[in-house]
Amino acid sequence: MFKELFKERTRMLLTILAIAWGTFAIASMLAIGEGLRVTFSTAVANAGENLLTLSAGRTSKEYKGLRANSQVNLLKSDYVLIRALPSVQYSSSVYSFSGKMKFGEKTLSVPIQAVNQDYAIIHKISIQPGGRFISKIDNQNKSAVIVLGTKTLEDLFPNNPNPVGQTITISNKPFLIVGAMEEKSQIVASEAPDAFSNWMPVNTYELLGNPQIINSISIKYQKPDQLDSLKRTIQKTIALDHGVDPADDNIVNFSDVAKQQEKITSFFLGMEIFLGIVGALTLMVAGVGIANVMFASVKKSTHEIGVRMAIGARAYQILLHYIFESFTATTLGGLLGLLMSYGLVYGLRTIPMSGRLIEAIGKPKPVLSIFVVLMVIVVLGVTGLFAGLFPALQAAKVDPAEALRYE
Repeated sequence: MFKELFKERTRMLLTILAIAWGTFAIASMLAIGEGLRVTFSTAVANAGENLLTLSAGRTSKEYKGLRANSQVNLLKSDYVLIRALPSVQYSSSVYSFSGKMKFGEKTLSVPIQAVNQDYAIIHKISIQPGGRFISKIDNQNKSAVIVLGTKTLEDLFPNNPNPVGQTITISNKPFLIVGAMEEKSQIVASEAPDAFSNWMPVNTYELLGNPQIINSISIKYQKPDQLDSLKRTIQKTIALDHGVDPADDNIVNFSDVAKQQEKITSFFLGMEIFLGIVGALTLMVAGVGIANVMFASVKKSTHEIGVRMAIGARAYQILLHYIFESFTATTLGGLLGLLMSYGLVYGLRTIPMSGRLIEAIGKPKPVLSIFVVLMVIVVLGVTGLFAGLFPALQAAKVDPAEALRYE
């Protein structure tokens, strides 16, 4: 059977190359789409899971003598009530301000956030080996310690990637560096990406600055289905604490990172499906080419088919012969196409990339995953079956008597 299969080498070679090109197209498109989806999904997820951020709002209507458009600031009393809610797993009040940070001859004006120990868990902040984030003891002792974000680290310590133990000054007050943030990709944030911030204990800031208003509150809630009820409960809690209308949706602003994450993930999943469909159509076009070649082969071999059937070959044997020929061409072309795709994926991974977008999301890397390979195999199988089935059925229906007279 193999001898007959490769009797016309040019025809088989062209058929295999057509399948290889179609396989290369679908595998490459799926790999690029999967790489983009994984890269952006990771960058989105790095903002934090089940993350909800609260900030001050304004009244939208009069209520018990309070005028509309009145500011409703977040207070420490609000935070104490909110953190005690059953569905709140982790929480931190956040004071955001700008401070002059100095080390040696260098002085930078940098954003700083005063937070508690839960903030790193809420926002998925990892610290470089040898350092740590703000601890509960730091807050209890009102310690003068600071954790640096990656941007401040690059600017203030270009030759020292992990300056734990060094002392800097913030507004002329000494602070000990206890940790430095590990780099992470991030494209969703309630304010700025974490890489641009720096963190000190919230109690230390309250001791030094005696602030009366909290800039925001970060929360990690326990389950996604609790979000809507948690928002309503928080709104009522703040309304009761401030004497404003509990039905006024504008008294507190919610930044729901989960919804932003869902939208971005759905977009790239849709893009991956679109690329897969385009690639599959390309492969099916190649399958049409195989079918045409197989029909021509059947027509050319009509006399030979008649001879085989005259000496005892069964119709199913003729059918299997041409289906086997189609599957063999499809398999060889598919393997060649996958090898070409692996080469493309490797080449794209080695290309250096830079820029603000790359810094934010990380370098996108095509992924020829098991899912992609299985998808290609399924499409190849369907293509090979239908490309060979109809010509094979035509061959199996040949009348031996008529075929022997066919030239």
